[in-house]
Amino acid sequence: MRLFKAILLLMLVASIIPTVMVGWLSVSHTRELLVRDAQELAQERVKQLRLKLEDVLSGPTQAVVDLTNTSFFTKSQAEQQALIASVLTQRRDVLAITAFSAQKERLPGLQAFAMHEMPPSAVKEHEARALALLEGLNGLRYGEVAPQGQGAPVLTLALSVGEPVKGYIAADVSLSGLQEMLQQERVGSNGFFYVADRHGHVVAGGAGLSPGTDVSHRGPVSHLLDQVAHSPDTEHFHVGNFGHGTDALVSAYNLVPDLGWTIFSEQPVVQAYRQVKVMEDRILLGLGGAILVAVVLASIFSRNLTRPLKNFTTKALELASGNFGAEVNLPQKNELGELAQTFNYMSKQLMAYDMENRRLYESLEQGYLETIVALANSIDSKDAYTRGHSQRVGDVAVEIGKELSLPERQLKQLQYGGILHDIGKIGIAESILCKQSRLTDAEMEIMREHPGIGDSIIGAVSFLTGVRACVRNHHERWDGTGYPDKLKGQDIPMLARIVACADTFDACTSTRPYQKAMPLEQAVQILDKLSGAQLDPDVVAALRRVLQKKGVRLEGHRQPVKLAS
Repeated sequence: MRLFKAILLLMLVASIIPTVMVGWLSVSHTRELLVRDAQELAQERVKQLRLKLEDVLSGPTQAVVDLTNTSFFTKSQAEQQALIASVLTQRRDVLAITAFSAQKERLPGLQAFAMHEMPPSAVKEHEARALALLEGLNGLRYGEVAPQGQGAPVLTLALSVGEPVKGYIAADVSLSGLQEMLQQERVGSNGFFYVADRHGHVVAGGAGLSPGTDVSHRGPVSHLLDQVAHSPDTEHFHVGNFGHGTDALVSAYNLVPDLGWTIFSEQPVVQAYRQVKVMEDRILLGLGGAILVAVVLASIFSRNLTRPLKNFTTKALELASGNFGAEVNLPQKNELGELAQTFNYMSKQLMAYDMENRRLYESLEQGYLETIVALANSIDSKDAYTRGHSQRVGDVAVEIGKELSLPERQLKQLQYGGILHDIGKIGIAESILCKQSRLTDAEMEIMREHPGIGDSIIGAVSFLTGVRACVRNHHERWDGTGYPDKLKGQDIPMLARIVACADTFDACTSTRPYQKAMPLEQAVQILDKLSGAQLDPDVVAALRRVLQKKGVRLEGHRQPVKLAS
């Protein structure tokens, strides 16, 4: 797993880092392009709007200028009045026209208004705005915008006539057309345009900006006023970001020097750079997809590389546990496949060596066993009553072990333990061993030495190490009063408890000098009485199940009970 993680991490680093770098560079470069495009678009919009503004003002201005092209001051007063009336009739956005002499005095009869009834205050304001423009006038000049309450603001213009100056003509022009145009112009879904004068007051605008409103505090207007204050020759165009957070704007402005006005466009940054956000989201989505694909491919490649190694590890552990011949199934035609073939060849060779060693070991073991069994049989042969006893104990012990679901290795140890459990009697004097009557206490003490003697005999044989408990402890008692170690209960080795039960069972069902072979029912009753005192209750219960499953029959007075195989 650690190798898998290391390879996966290495592949992810090798694939994701370049992908992230390319994605970051793409996002950065594309963002710059899109931001520049958005700003250029905003700048182009204000340029186009300037043309529209000039077009809106060019009509009334040209109508007034055309009066000077008709030798206005050389005509009769009636003709002059007719010309003024025609301009007011043709141009509804021209609200008032007044003619002045070269001395800047209003000429009687040459003042006309689009409205028939003009309040005296409005007439005075018109004349005051016109006279303010005549000072030093040589050509065309525009005045300040004059708000008109609820009506559209008014722009006053004046121009000199002739060279030298023969007189002046001044006119009030309504900016209602400009106001309507700006209200109809939109920048995206929530942007707008407006026009401000050199003082930062609205001339006309959309988004509810009424004429005369002070907007000098707004970011783009403040920027323009600051630029003009420090550099009167500032550029006519500018575009950029203004404000921060949710109030951030993308704004462009375009100066109209003749009027002293500036056209502004404002649009929230989020709206203006929406394409930038869409582009970033798409690139990030693609980048996420690429990373996901890289993770999946890296995982597949890493797993394909480490899974065979895991298989090698599993099979190597099987070899280490003795399962020679284990093979790695790896059909790949690469270095791993060659390694698998080499591993399989090694495993087969080890299996061949193991089989040969097992054969030699089993032969050696069989030789040892035959020697010891011969010794055990020699003991049984000294007494006609005990002939075959050791073999029968081994067989019964094996059947009990099977009932208790012991593994094959312990079943083999039970077989040997049953055969060899009395091997220590070889060190007991024949006078005691073959005595036809009950032993005295002193003789019994000598007889009780045979488990220890037997343990010493087989202790030097390494493959019988697991059998030593059967030989040494088969006379221990469940209640702890047995010998030689006075072990009690579960402290007595399981194999020794089984051999003890099998030994007792065979003693009950075999004829001895001091007793006759018991009937099966009586033998079972004896075992039940000894259960929990001398014998392990679980082992006795297992023997009862064996008898029920196998069926035990008595074959004569001298014949012992034998379990059917």
